[in-house]
Amino acid sequence: MNQFEKKIINVKELPSGDNLSITLYRITGAKPGPHVHIQASVHGAEVQGNLVIMELLQHFSRHPINGSITLIPMANPHASNTKFGTLSQGRYNPITGNNWNRNYSDLSDDLNISEFAREHQEASWSEIKNLYKKHILETCNKVLTKLSSEHIHVSENKKLNLLLQKIASTADIVLDLHTGPKACRYLYSAEYQKDVAPDLLAPFTLIIPNEFAGAMDEACFVPWVKLQQELQGLGRQVDLDVYSFTIELGSEEIVDSHEAKADAGRILYFLYRRGILAENLVTELIPGKWSELANYSTYYAPMAGLFEATLKPGTSFNKGDVLGIIHRPRAIESLDKIAQASYNVLALNDGVVINHTPTAIVGEGMELIQILGELKEWS
Repeated sequence: MNQFEKKIINVKELPSGDNLSITLYRITGAKPGPHVHIQASVHGAEVQGNLVIMELLQHFSRHPINGSITLIPMANPHASNTKFGTLSQGRYNPITGNNWNRNYSDLSDDLNISEFAREHQEASWSEIKNLYKKHILETCNKVLTKLSSEHIHVSENKKLNLLLQKIASTADIVLDLHTGPKACRYLYSAEYQKDVAPDLLAPFTLIIPNEFAGAMDEACFVPWVKLQQELQGLGRQVDLDVYSFTIELGSEEIVDSHEAKADAGRILYFLYRRGILAENLVTELIPGKWSELANYSTYYAPMAGLFEATLKPGTSFNKGDVLGIIHRPRAIESLDKIAQASYNVLALNDGVVINHTPTAIVGEGMELIQILGELKEWS
């Protein structure tokens, strides 16, 4: 059966002298296969992924795998410990103001990808992958060492982000588990891996460019996309079978054991399709719909007030439908004009609600709703 390992890694020394740490679980199968990296709660309030990791561990305790899997629940203890009253406000670092999932590093320049491609272009793709993983790992170590040795101290964000990148550097598959504010379940997939994205069975998939914009999934796939491009420039064609996704698992501040079983099932199906699991236990295969990131748009509050969402995330709508209402109790002019103090937010196009703000109290210019349009069926 599978081997189990638990490792505690310190990530930050607190003013008290105590350390924040992350817990890493590693499952290793008896047979060779891909390596998978799964992490949750980089944003502190996005907690559903931790239950999914527990469900996956339950599965791996009973079913053998091919290859190995690293799982990191509560991957950002900084963010998990950031509480204001009863709420977790772990999207931004309260000291630096940085979004925890927008401060990873594009290591392309440090990797010197063109030189690596020229040096190894004649090797088998399997050999190239193994060498490149080692190269990314060594580069992560060099960048961390350089930042510290030059006394340009690794910032609150950068140390944790680089550490997670380093742990994921040897993975063939990276799954970063998040949630939205008030959201449905959906997926971010880079364009190059569009053919395998349906295997994650997400209700909705946003296809994003093969480019770096600061997030974990991008930090992991961009070096591989650029390596593929360099090899193609040298006349070497390779099918890129290294994948990285951001999986959104509903709303923040919510854990749901029943939903976690379904969430884990979708991941297990993806692992089955990649040859990591020998058995498929998913009976209901619904690949959902997809659209380009260009069709993902935000509605902002045109005025302040109390926001009432009229459509649940995941609900489809038509142009002209009411997406929400902004109630303005201080805008009442007379007893016969009370209804005029409520403003309807109308849909500008057809689409589906992906997210909406978790708070009812909104100011002018605040994000209200994220919608996805131009939805297509997977072919």
